[in-house]
Amino acid sequence: MKLLGMMLPLLVSLSLLSGCGEKEKFIVYGSPENEKEVEAILKEQKYVDKTTVIQYDNSMLVAVQIKPWDKWKKAKLEKKLQKKFDEKYPNKKVFVSTDYKIFYEANKIKRDQVEDNKLKDKINELKKLAKEQT
Repeated sequence: MKLLGMMLPLLVSLSLLSGCGEKEKFIVYGSPENEKEVEAILKEQKYVDKTTVIQYDNSMLVAVQIKPWDKWKKAKLEKKLQKKFDEKYPNKKVFVSTDYKIFYEANKIKRDQVEDNKLKDKINELKKLAKEQT
């Protein structure tokens, strides 16, 4: 009984810490006009692990991390997701990337809360970065 009394606070604190460790898996930054729709599209894709979506003007950047078991077919899944977004939003310029450096930089833009007037330039830099071959 005494052992249970000593272990209980430890178990409670561990369960609280484990709940705090999980970060958001689907982040939409920028204009919130169709946030729920975008999130729904991404959640229905079983291969998507985490995403950051940045919406600006009439454009959208979708940076995606693929689940580890699906990484070997990353290019194919990127094209599939690009097609899905192009069909859903024909009036928007959508750029989908499964490259980790684009995902990292998109999160950095969100974290730094880049102003709207600088957002377009940052996104154009990311698109150029995505076209680079490393």
